[in-house]
Amino acid sequence: MPCNFSPITLSSKPIKSTMIDTIKQLSLTLLLALALSACGFHLRGSQQSTEVDIAGLFLRSTAADRVGAAVKSQLENAGTALSPSLAKAEYILSLSREAIRRSVLSVSANTGKVDEYQLELSVNMSIAKPGQDELVAAETIRVARGYAFDEDAILGKAAEEKLLEDELLRQAAAQIIRRLRAAIR
Repeated sequence: MPCNFSPITLSSKPIKSTMIDTIKQLSLTLLLALALSACGFHLRGSQQSTEVDIAGLFLRSTAADRVGAAVKSQLENAGTALSPSLAKAEYILSLSREAIRRSVLSVSANTGKVDEYQLELSVNMSIAKPGQDELVAAETIRVARGYAFDEDAILGKAAEEKLLEDELLRQAAAQIIRRLRAAIR
């Protein structure tokens, strides 16, 4: 009994044409990546260098626990060792009076209901050397973000507000670290 098998074809295009299309797509992707990096585009958080060149930093956070935790996390991720005690510290970073406020940013002219809110995080900071005057006297760090509010999606907006608070904490921590780096140079 004779076998009648037909050859299997993967596509109607010849293999050489498929390879050229693949090379074109790869070239376009590389060109796009190069263009994005040349214009200064960075993924969020990837451009922040939080490295601080000091032997020991003591972090004191009084009524600023969440910002203190964010600063500590960013410093440790950058390889900066925090001093376990005040006696061994080279610098003291003091954080206090952390507050998150929500205020109305805009109101609908038609309904009179809130369209947008603004979240603002503020925290006081100071930097000193042990037994000496402050390098940076008490100063307030403020970061703010606005967001659209929809009364019909209240659960989703509550989750969005929590995410924005976390982002504000990261931004404030990065700003504090930049200020610390500038003060100890």
